[in-house]
Amino acid sequence: MKSIVWKEIEQQSYLNIASVVYQSEKHFDNQVDETARAIYHNSDIKIIFVAGPSSSGKTTFSNLLINDLQALGICAHYIGMDDFFINRADVPFLPSGLKDFDNITALDLPLVHKVIGGLMSDEWVEVPEYDFLTGERKKDMRIVRLYAHDVVIIEGIHALNPVFTQAHERQKIATISIKPRRNFDMPSGRTLTCDELRLLRRSLRDFYTRGYSFEETARQWNEVCVAENKYITPYMESADFKIDSTHAYELYIYKQMIGKYLARCYIDEFQNIRKCIEEVANKQDIQIPKSSLLNEFATFDK
Repeated sequence: MKSIVWKEIEQQSYLNIASVVYQSEKHFDNQVDETARAIYHNSDIKIIFVAGPSSSGKTTFSNLLINDLQALGICAHYIGMDDFFINRADVPFLPSGLKDFDNITALDLPLVHKVIGGLMSDEWVEVPEYDFLTGERKKDMRIVRLYAHDVVIIEGIHALNPVFTQAHERQKIATISIKPRRNFDMPSGRTLTCDELRLLRRSLRDFYTRGYSFEETARQWNEVCVAENKYITPYMESADFKIDSTHAYELYIYKQMIGKYLARCYIDEFQNIRKCIEEVANKQDIQIPKSSLLNEFATFDK
């Protein structure tokens, strides 16, 4: 995809910022709608795998896709792969001392396969729920069955791994990868890359919801990228549907929310981001639509 030329966004925003927001949201909504219609016209599909790297908007996309499918008369269920984690005490450690939750072996793989196989065979299945406070699976299980014309969205970082996609009937599976796919070309000649945009999103969410400093986010980010390159990136481009979650106006939001903090940030990972955000004009009159994917990263007290 072509990069977003920020000078053009600034010119359009000067004339009508609401139009820039509308066109950006419409670009994303059209992708969701086209995906839903393609699934609607393929009656064989039972399982929809959705994967993408950190801060790509997987959760919002999955919810919007469910809404669009249900508007077309398809009952859509949701299962998060995180609910299949083994007990935290059994998850191996990384060299850093953190638990390696990004490793596919942190999932109860036999149970994942049992659930997928049962759903494809129109059987009742028990779906676990993971308690992140205790680090253990809850005792109560959720009961799910797919009837005629029902589908289930299974979302998680490993959802496109061949361990799952090649172990079951491929004609009953749709695969979707989502991530920002357009860079921002700034007036100075700098480029804010797709990966830097994800780091910016994650930094914003971590800052407001977890109280993490930019240093803490950057420290984790390096390990996140290593895991993504190993477990996610190799399978992204082979997906049936490839979704771009970049929103043309989102740099205005991040400038407003953490611009003043970035201006004092001199961590290596943020240097290009900081200089790119300095080129973004201050816009205080932008309203993020309630259904926007950006609410995953920007609905916090400012």
